[in-house]
Amino acid sequence: MEAQHHYIETRAAAGSLTNMNLLQALFCIIAIQTTTCDFRKHCEGPIINNIHYSKIVLKNGIYYPRSLAYDHSTTSLFFSYCPDIENYTVRSAKINLNTNVFEDIEGVRNGFVQTVDVNSNDVFIGGSDGVYKYDKLTKIAELYGANGTVIWKLFSKDVVYFSEYPSQFLYKIVDGVVYRLRDLEETKAKNFVIDDYDYLYFTNNSGLFRQKKDTKDAVYYEGTKDMYISGLSISNLGDVHASTDNGIYLVNRNKQYLEKVVDVFYSYGVTFDGQNDFIFSNETAIFRLKPSIDQDCV
Repeated sequence: MEAQHHYIETRAAAGSLTNMNLLQALFCIIAIQTTTCDFRKHCEGPIINNIHYSKIVLKNGIYYPRSLAYDHSTTSLFFSYCPDIENYTVRSAKINLNTNVFEDIEGVRNGFVQTVDVNSNDVFIGGSDGVYKYDKLTKIAELYGANGTVIWKLFSKDVVYFSEYPSQFLYKIVDGVVYRLRDLEETKAKNFVIDDYDYLYFTNNSGLFRQKKDTKDAVYYEGTKDMYISGLSISNLGDVHASTDNGIYLVNRNKQYLEKVVDVFYSYGVTFDGQNDFIFSNETAIFRLKPSIDQDCV
């Protein structure tokens, strides 16, 4: 101990330690012998897989942005929001992540949900009277199918799947014709996605489930019955994630429980950009998580 004090005093006299360094070092010696000092600074933003991320605001001052969907071909983020909170009108919009240009989508009444096809990058939007396909050249959405149907959720992987409100039963559109999805029959689906291994993930009042396509064998994820799950999304690596009221979770197809990866209060939606970085929303803003330049954080 005396040797450590002498070393510190010598360095301080030589000017190699600032007053703050000296205080930290002395605190370590006094407080330890049983612990290790960590001189890394505290940084804002989450740590994911031992990498510190900075939280960047993409859009704020908007109400309830949700149903986030990223289009890799145009680097645009599509989402829904409420322009009139008192009358609860809903609109679809997009932000170009390279230019930060924000635009409302024309042609859809009450654009409540959107999805980008996993393979083709075609953009589909669900409104209060059907499914629409967005034309990236004219920037107008035109009716695609399910005319007169209130669309609750959408997913597209070569075929457009949707759940209808208020029943929340699952359907698909093939060559303009709407078919009931036999895999779920009378099972409701509030949220749903299909991963690269043809597993169907869906939520309802009973929780979150995983089910192999063309079967009826559903696997329940423990502890999800009482969770509020606002959306499901698939990363560029094919991993399913759930946005919830207390964070963003990894939904592992080889396990029966969720693993929290981002600690955030009330996420209304999640998706991933071209670098597989998280994009998520809360009640009034949309954020992107980017790896921080400064990784010397706790």
